[in-house]
This record gives sequence, structure tokens and C-alpha cells, in this order.
Amino acid sequence: MITPDREGAAYRQLAGYLRGRIRSGELAVGQRMPSEKDLHDEFGLARETIRRALAVLRAEGLIDVRHGLGTFVAATPERIDLRPGDTATSTAAVTVTRANGDVETYPAGTTLAVIAD
Repeated sequence: MITPDREGAAYRQLAGYLRGRIRSGELAVGQRMPSEKDLHDEFGLARETIRRALAVLRAEGLIDVRHGLGTFVAATPERIDLRPGDTATSTAAVTVTRANGDVETYPAGTTLAVIAD
């Protein structure tokens, strides 16, 4: 249930809910996302709130908008291997698990780089 007074803005809650459905496979790669109208009917949220939630998922690369066709779950790799000299910058927080098992979390915008030994 989306409750605007709790756990952040309604669009973030909706994005989290849809993200969970994508990650669990309930919404499969290539599957058409529920329409704005369907999401409005299910959650009773304003269209602008729904659009903001979908914009978050689009920015995260989880969905693709195909003009004239709809919005679909995007294929996302489970793992991306970086080579020495490569860098990556995340638009969301990044959790790094070190070879020794230590886990560190870095904020959005952190640049990750592979350093050759």
C-alpha cells in the first residue's frame, strides 16, 4: 500500500514497489509495464506521481519507453566486469563487496575505478 505520509514520497514508494516486482521476476524482461491508467486505478495516485515513479525506473535503466508501443521491462545484466583503466559512475548508491568480505556503501555519483595491481 502506498501511503504518502509514511516512508517517503508516494512516487518513491511506487518506484520501490515496481522495482521489487521487476527484480523478483514478477514483471519479466520484455514484459509490458502496467499503463499509467492501470497504476492509477490500482493505487489511486495522481498521474504525475505515477510518471515520476516511472521516470525513476527509467533513469535506473530498469524500463524502456518505446514511443507508440508502451513501457517495457529492460534487460539488465547481473554483472558487469571492469578491466584495469575502466571507470563506472552510479546514479544510485553503490554497495561494494571486497575480496576479503568487507562491505562498503558509497553515495550516488561515486566513480568506481579498477586499479591494476
